Amino acid sequence: MTNNEKYVDWLDEIVKRHEKVGGFENLPGLGKPLPKELLKDDLLTTVIKRTGFMPDWLVKQKKIFTMLESIVLKINTNSNDKDIDKFITEVNAEIKNYNLGCPFSMQKAYINKENIEK
Repeated sequence: MTNNEKYVDWLDEIVKRHEKVGGFENLPGLGKPLPKELLKDDLLTTVIKRTGFMPDWLVKQKKIFTMLESIVLKINTNSNDKDIDKFITEVNAEIKNYNLGCPFSMQKAYINKENIEK
């Protein structure tokens, strides 16, 4: 490692030192192609799929869908308008929270009595 370089990559230095002492010579599978299942997705996607992790925004999306179903049911059964307005306000608060954490292309518009069926 030289100090006259502006940037020292410590991890790169460790790997180079390990390579010099022969640390990579007896690795299992050396010289063989990687299995195809390892090349399908990037490492992060693979780990997420195997652990069953669900992003927070996806959990919120399911909650919003369930809330919307109950509101549509209340509208179809001619429930009290004040209750429906309260539920719509609650759903719009959930949608606002959801939109802050989800990918831009997945964001949802706010709802009202006229567009809830969509």
